[in-house]
Amino acid sequence: MSARLADRWRLTLPLALPTLGGLAYLAAFAAPARLIAVNAGALVLGMAWVMFGRMPQASKARIALAAAASGLLFLPLLTGPALSGVARWLPAGPITLHSGPLLLPLIVVLAARAPHVAAAAVLAAATLALALQPDAAGLAALAAASAVLAVLRRQPGLALVALSAALGAAMTFAAGALEPQLYTEGVLAHVAGRSAAGAAALGLLLLGAPLWWLAIRPVTPRAEGAALAALLTGLSAAAIIAPFPFPLIGYGASPIIGMALALSATEQPERSRAFT
Repeated sequence: MSARLADRWRLTLPLALPTLGGLAYLAAFAAPARLIAVNAGALVLGMAWVMFGRMPQASKARIALAAAASGLLFLPLLTGPALSGVARWLPAGPITLHSGPLLLPLIVVLAARAPHVAAAAVLAAATLALALQPDAAGLAALAAASAVLAVLRRQPGLALVALSAALGAAMTFAAGALEPQLYTEGVLAHVAGRSAAGAAALGLLLLGAPLWWLAIRPVTPRAEGAALAALLTGLSAAAIIAPFPFPLIGYGASPIIGMALALSATEQPERSRAFT
């Protein structure tokens, strides 16, 4: 295996390990075959994209892509579907994609390397879109990622975005909660009802594997990996506290695809940058 492909393979681990744990959960708890197939298909496509896909490296192109992704967060407000005043989903043929987990990972990775004003503007636009949907879990996760970037980059504009997102999460928390869906929300509690050890193992895959590969022993640049780890932690914490979707370990293609897009947009380790 070439050095470039070896680096790309390591880059799939923060995505593959939690998602495989989620597939094991779905199979062990007799989830419908369709749900397993959706997550498995998303993982295969996501890993292939991380291994062989490319995102632009030029600064202007990355800023434009980040702006487009933030703009797409507003699309569910125009197209629906909506449920009880909440519009967070993008129709995609036989499935619907949750806009926050799909687009936020890419947005924060692109913002991590963008100039200060562009990064703050893109994250502020995402904050507004999530507040209007409303998506308290997405806002909490965006607040965590923005706060990490503010500390690492020492930029007060990003700290202001983090504060705004945190306030938005608090204000929309009750409005954004919907009826729990089996296999999507309440995943760790579902597993804990049968096995506390199983729930601990699945939780470790969800948080431990990405934190290790993104923040502790990073396969990405520091700011990008830390922001992505903070975003995933925020989404997971919200899902533990309230009936919000669990990323990666629960049913849903959006966070799997979103993580793949984000990982493919990160810079590669020094030895392989000549190939990216």
